[in-house]
Amino acid sequence: MNAIIYLNYENRNSETLSNNIERAGKNINYIKLLMNEDGIANAINKGLRLINFDKIDYVTIMGNDIIEPDNWLQIRNEFMQDKTIGICSIPLDGFNGDSLDLIGNFTISKEVILRVGAFNEELDPYGAIDLDYCTRVRASGLHTKYIPSIKASHIEQNGIDAYGYNKMDLVKKTWDLHTKNVSDYSNGTKAYYIPL
Repeated sequence: MNAIIYLNYENRNSETLSNNIERAGKNINYIKLLMNEDGIANAINKGLRLINFDKIDYVTIMGNDIIEPDNWLQIRNEFMQDKTIGICSIPLDGFNGDSLDLIGNFTISKEVILRVGAFNEELDPYGAIDLDYCTRVRASGLHTKYIPSIKASHIEQNGIDAYGYNKMDLVKKTWDLHTKNVSDYSNGTKAYYIPL
């Protein structure tokens, strides 16, 4: 069973969500639309707290600026049948490589929520939140992987100031904290589990 947490900032673009739902290729059992919450990690965590994980196996975190390929949810569910994978993403157009730090819309398993917990709100309102989560997933013993051979489209409606602040300035502001956290998760001096 599948849930979606849809982050819809400033632009209030629900058309992207409708477009993606129509082409999912698989039933979506729960959708939580979050608009203009204070902080990306905070918004995701609010959505996660509303999900009944007795009924949901996978959660896809979606932004309002990414169009998924046809049958994207079916493809993600099939890919996640490898139970060593805790989080996956479909790479964006223009991405050529195989990074372990995933960006874009990503799908996480219920097992990840149990092992890793919440997203790191100390990086809010904007920062390397997705990279932090990927590091913690790997520290828990699960893999982070892009799904090969398909691409999602970044429609780039969200410019550098789309959230009401300069995204690059905030990434720079929290980058030293992020790199320290990565080191601490990796060497075990900081717990990778954050209570939800």
